[in-house]
Amino acid sequence: MDSIGNMNDCDLVLITGANRGLGRGFVHYYLKQGLNVIACTRDIDNSLDLNLLAKEYNSNLVIHELDISQENSITRLGKKVEHLQFNIVINNAGVCTEENLGNWNSETFESIFKVNTIGVALFSQTILPCIKPNGKLINMSSGMGSIGLNLNPELGLDAYAMSKAALNIFSRRLASKKQCEKIIVVAMSPGWVKTDMGGNEAPVTIDEAILNLGIVIDKLSFKESGKFLSVDGEELPW
Repeated sequence: MDSIGNMNDCDLVLITGANRGLGRGFVHYYLKQGLNVIACTRDIDNSLDLNLLAKEYNSNLVIHELDISQENSITRLGKKVEHLQFNIVINNAGVCTEENLGNWNSETFESIFKVNTIGVALFSQTILPCIKPNGKLINMSSGMGSIGLNLNPELGLDAYAMSKAALNIFSRRLASKKQCEKIIVVAMSPGWVKTDMGGNEAPVTIDEAILNLGIVIDKLSFKESGKFLSVDGEELPW
């Protein structure tokens, strides 16, 4: 499952953070749509659900190791897929640590930014040449990253919110660069979803969120490039 082999790249999707939650949901969604999927995870052996899907979908799913916080891991994956052309790349890998004011420390902030912002930027830089003209680069953000909304400021999710706000401006700036003039780049918030991050109190299941996100992604055009969108495709305030 670590070999791309003869995978047909006519309809090809790459998803990071694919071992659980929304990432796994995206993998299943696009496999059911009949697309070929490259699923990236930090630990292939312990990604049990992905391995089961690989058995079910055989040659349509390839699993690759990727630790988006490590530049050498990004480089290794880039070399493995450099001959492919993707229709959709979804930067879904992310981390969240709750830490209240009074207990903040640099290690927490640095580890969150390293994955949610810096890792996404470096991975995007690596994968851009592998995205087809009119292809789509989706950066999974959060409403927590909206300065205008300033959601739940009483919670200890400050480093997470800051990392997502940084991801949003990264998405905006990337969409404006010459290298992306033929690629649609957006930041998207999935809303409050029943995941490990969202918790069981969230009102939306993974399948419900993925269905809505998938519909929006399918309809994306260049007029949305550089925008911050909700799970329903509405433009969110920065």
